[in-house]
Amino acid sequence: MNKPLYISKHWSVTEWDCLQRSRNEYAWDENGRLCTDDEKTANLFKILDMLRDWDPNWVINTTNAGYKSGYRTVDVNAEVGGDPHSYHTRGCAADIHISGQDDTDTALADTVIAAAKAWGIEDQLGIGYYGDWIHVDTRGYSSRW
Repeated sequence: MNKPLYISKHWSVTEWDCLQRSRNEYAWDENGRLCTDDEKTANLFKILDMLRDWDPNWVINTTNAGYKSGYRTVDVNAEVGGDPHSYHTRGCAADIHISGQDDTDTALADTVIAAAKAWGIEDQLGIGYYGDWIHVDTRGYSSRW
């Protein structure tokens, strides 16, 4: 096992993995907290941790098929109609919202961008706007849709 590059303060792999496993190729749980040695996964969870620092009700969406919409296997990604080159399959994406709140995608994205700015990675984000939730990934360059 590699030494973790990042250990999440608030998230477990089971909250992020499509099959709610405690380990996948990008992360593993130690004491119930997500650990990773992947830089892009680490950047994603730096942002997600800051979001939960600000509001503990941030969650990763569950698809209509019952999968967590964070890390996806190639098979699950295909089943849910994801892009074949999806960042979900690369360990650096999540579809998120604040549970119990009726936020706009713009408000959610603005909060994500503020968290990314705190880490100096705001220019490395892909953000998709979907009404009451957003897609966020740490692809390494800026993209919006």
